[in-house]
Amino acid sequence: VANIPSEARGSYLGDRKFWPFWEAAQDLGVVSFMHPEGGKCAWFQQFGMWNSIAQSLEEAKFMASIIYEGVLESFPKVKIVISHGGGYFPHNMGRLDRNVKNAPQSMKNITRKPSEYLRSVHYDTCLFDPSVLSALIKIVGSDRLVLGSDYPVGEPDPVGFVSRCPDIGDVEKRMIL
Repeated sequence: VANIPSEARGSYLGDRKFWPFWEAAQDLGVVSFMHPEGGKCAWFQQFGMWNSIAQSLEEAKFMASIIYEGVLESFPKVKIVISHGGGYFPHNMGRLDRNVKNAPQSMKNITRKPSEYLRSVHYDTCLFDPSVLSALIKIVGSDRLVLGSDYPVGEPDPVGFVSRCPDIGDVEKRMIL
């Protein structure tokens, strides 16, 4: 497993300069777990939002980067897990898919709508809200989820979090756990 950030030195990991990494990760079957470092902007620090809002924004930027830059198109067998359920990204597909019609140049590196790439990666369950976990399952399917804890600062009972989610059936819970 490789633990990777959302970006390095100002470039998100979908950038072509990182393609040798993606090629090697795919060829070796390495699972790449993306966990962002949080927002570096002073505003996020001032209000303590670097680990809540900023993390989700970074996850969305990473997801947009690996989709729109063509990583998931060019390396279809790459194994990626996105922390925190992918942040805001999986829940905003209507706007991104509409963008295909409004800005067709956004498709220069991809052949499918952005939403069609969501099942190309996996997502962890460190979400802290059962309704968000339920929504994510409806969007990507329980087979795309892996147990997440954000240890040592995150969910103190990750198994219990999934087990107590009222909208998830026993089969889905077993699959995730």
